[in-house]
Amino acid sequence: MQVDDFHWQRELIIKAPCFDGRSALHTIAEDLSGRTGIEVRDLFEALHAREDLGSTGFGGGFALPHALVPALRSPAKVLMTLRSGIDFSSPDDRPVDIFLAVLWPKNEHQSFLPALAKLCRPFRSARVLDGLRGAQSKTEAMMVLQMFTSPERLPSLSRKVVIEKAI
Repeated sequence: MQVDDFHWQRELIIKAPCFDGRSALHTIAEDLSGRTGIEVRDLFEALHAREDLGSTGFGGGFALPHALVPALRSPAKVLMTLRSGIDFSSPDDRPVDIFLAVLWPKNEHQSFLPALAKLCRPFRSARVLDGLRGAQSKTEAMMVLQMFTSPERLPSLSRKVVIEKAI
């Protein structure tokens, strides 16, 4: 799976001025509504209902809000960085400033978890997250994604993160 397969340039929000989890989910829903044709309210409610089950914060300042949406015809995603971190009930209690939100058609639920795992894999790397935090534009964010998610670089980055965490 290549980063170019997902058209990241159209799916980026850089340095959003969100001040809490609710405003972050609303900003995500607004963006995805414009691309899916589904009402903002419906997308927000789907994302919020998933968060009510437990935070999708992963730790390290990263969260993966996601939802199965009945009216959705094809998967949609957005990668959003924030101007500053917000409380998102992450397991490490660190403020979240990078969100990868994924919406998936409910009638295709069997392919949802494998796709979600592939999409979030690059964001396990502290180097990717730090690079995105420093990106001031979509172009800079694209450069980070392309630099750190090429197939030949990703395995070594993953091993390095595992080694750093073990020390």
